[in-house]
Amino acid sequence: MKIEEFRHRIAQGKYLIKTHAIQHALKEGFERKNMLEAVEKGKVIENYPQEQRLLICGTTYLTEQIAIYLHIVCEYSEEYIEFVTAYIPDEYLWENPPFKRRR
Repeated sequence: MKIEEFRHRIAQGKYLIKTHAIQHALKEGFERKNMLEAVEKGKVIENYPQEQRLLICGTTYLTEQIAIYLHIVCEYSEEYIEFVTAYIPDEYLWENPPFKRRR
């Protein structure tokens, strides 16, 4: 699935943010709106079509002056999108910008 289709479904309200994603958001200091903004501005960095799962990386603003990258793991079906988890990428595991895993 392409990112444009994700964005379209989100605009239609056809998404669910799972508890695990909310827990990460609370723990790491971001909110639901940040996840939505990151998907809106982001790009697919890993695609697992057989699992109907994507990893999206995008930027979001915590304040007017503080921008961060978020990774959002999404699963999809014909009906809707699930935000499985979301997190701030670890700089030791991801290159800068965090679009590619370090080897």
